[in-house]
Amino acid sequence: EPSIELSKLVMSESDLILATGGPGMVKSAYSSGKPAIGVGPGDTPAIIDETAHIKMAVNSILLSKTFDNGVICASEQSVIVLDKVYEEVKKEFKERGAYILKKDEIDKVRKIILINSGSVNPKIVGQSAFKIAQMAGVKVPEDAKVLIGEVESVGAEEPFAHEKLSPMLAMYKAGSFDEALDKAEALVELGGFGHTSVLYTDQVKSRDRIEKFGERMKTGRTIVNMPASQGAIGDIYNFKLPPSLTLGCGSWGGNSISENVGVKHLINIKSVAERRENMLWFRVPEKIYFKFGCTAEALRELKTMGKKRAFVVTDRALYKMGFLNPIVKTLEKNGMAIKIFSDVEPDPTLEVARKGAEEMNSFKPDTIIAVGGGSPMDAAKIMWIMYEHPEVRFEDLAMRFMDIRKRVYTFPHMGDKAMLVCIPTTSGTGSEVTPFAVITDEKTGIKYPLTDYELTPDMAIVDAELMMNMPKGLTAASGIDALSHAIEAYVSVHASEFTNGLALESIRLIFKYLPAAYSEGSTNEKAREKMAHASCMAGMAFANAFLGVCHSMAHKLGSKHHIAHGVAIELLLDESIRFNAVDNPRKQAAFPQYKYPNAKWRYSVIADYLKLGGNTEEEKVELLIKAIDELKAKV
Repeated sequence: EPSIELSKLVMSESDLILATGGPGMVKSAYSSGKPAIGVGPGDTPAIIDETAHIKMAVNSILLSKTFDNGVICASEQSVIVLDKVYEEVKKEFKERGAYILKKDEIDKVRKIILINSGSVNPKIVGQSAFKIAQMAGVKVPEDAKVLIGEVESVGAEEPFAHEKLSPMLAMYKAGSFDEALDKAEALVELGGFGHTSVLYTDQVKSRDRIEKFGERMKTGRTIVNMPASQGAIGDIYNFKLPPSLTLGCGSWGGNSISENVGVKHLINIKSVAERRENMLWFRVPEKIYFKFGCTAEALRELKTMGKKRAFVVTDRALYKMGFLNPIVKTLEKNGMAIKIFSDVEPDPTLEVARKGAEEMNSFKPDTIIAVGGGSPMDAAKIMWIMYEHPEVRFEDLAMRFMDIRKRVYTFPHMGDKAMLVCIPTTSGTGSEVTPFAVITDEKTGIKYPLTDYELTPDMAIVDAELMMNMPKGLTAASGIDALSHAIEAYVSVHASEFTNGLALESIRLIFKYLPAAYSEGSTNEKAREKMAHASCMAGMAFANAFLGVCHSMAHKLGSKHHIAHGVAIELLLDESIRFNAVDNPRKQAAFPQYKYPNAKWRYSVIADYLKLGGNTEEEKVELLIKAIDELKAKV
């Protein structure tokens, strides 16, 4: 004879359990220690609104409830009818063979629906309406199809509100569609989470109701204008649900799946995947102008492009020093209207960016020009986003990713309203050619690092004439920052032939010209120009190969102790190289083109490019570190 103990024994000997039945059976299957697919109970509500085809609705419900005498778990347990058509629906049920219980009869039937534990009485399961009525001491026609009890409560205290697994229905009246939804929602919550719900309505006129019903019902099968038993088991009344008598209820109903269980859930699927390398990329601004004194000539390009309105973003110091005067004159000669925003401070905030974006919205520029160091360029990029896409949330934009081209959140397309031109006045950040920006939320202190190639400026103007008066401290710190950009890009797992050349030449130029730019900055035009170009080349390299542990730690160190970024880089660069220059790294980054650790060899290639000597890779790495220390000592 079947028993709980025997069922447990059978389950413990199985490879896979497909558990259908009551909650106890499903829970036992999940607790058996074997893989199990369980399904849950249904307490299906059916709403009939005033636009429904009444005859179709009533007869569909009767078809469903009489199929296997109502034991299908998806079958309707309750009917919720809008009051405008309540009597019409009731009349149709009577004419089609349903028996509407009288008040005293409802009380009698209530007593036999549930047992003391609150579960359905096994004696009524699958029995005919006539036999159930006999059990309750109620006299009904022998051919009665369904027993219907008109009740009001949708709570646990009402036996008719529960799953009955027999040809019995609760019938509720609702004053409005919203009230009907509330009742249906309560019934689903009572005993049918994740299973099935039904709506009878006009599919053409009531699209809004169908949508609302779908949103409110927490059921895996939310079906419209079809008998619940046949509709939920699939393939007969719709072509969306696969045929199955085992219906998952998802996490709502404590199941592992929320769809109709099919063959795909019972088989093991083997995938043979071969290693493939990602498509690589090289993204830089469309136009990069460089040469001492090239700014005026480069800006004339805007006129040929038909640009009319320029919004210039800079900081207070540059504005007060008159740094923008030549740029403004050139733009005016080109016939462009100009608006200057000079409120940018170091570590720009969202508040400043919003203020700039508001002025942009008022001015409506077709060109945004950032003039200054990393802060004005970062601020301009953020204002650009806010101007083009005011709907974006920075929490979404700052979401982390493994591959910049495979993001969970798709960055919005930029450039529809305005192009971005970046003119650096320092040589170090490389921001004029990179897809990066950092913005700080002044309220929380949270920094949002944004990365996407949509943030790459459209035009970069690298003019060393604008950098001639850089202070010595800034020259040194930004120079070492640029050196770190190039070194980290060269040893990156994302490094490619397209970035390697830029990184190596940038390193060579920095070693050769940074000391002169530091000591003779305002008079040595060549040194300044070479450093400007080296910074930009390093920017292009790390924009596509990205950075490593040195920069990661430097940002944290600078944020914690308020150390200038370049100084933090100086403190960490040597140890970062020693940490990376091993054949057996503690951790290896995951990128398919990076076949094995080769950072030590790459550092040795840099040493060879600088002609530092050495016979082994180890010697060359130490000579590179020594050369970096000597360079730092000079500046």
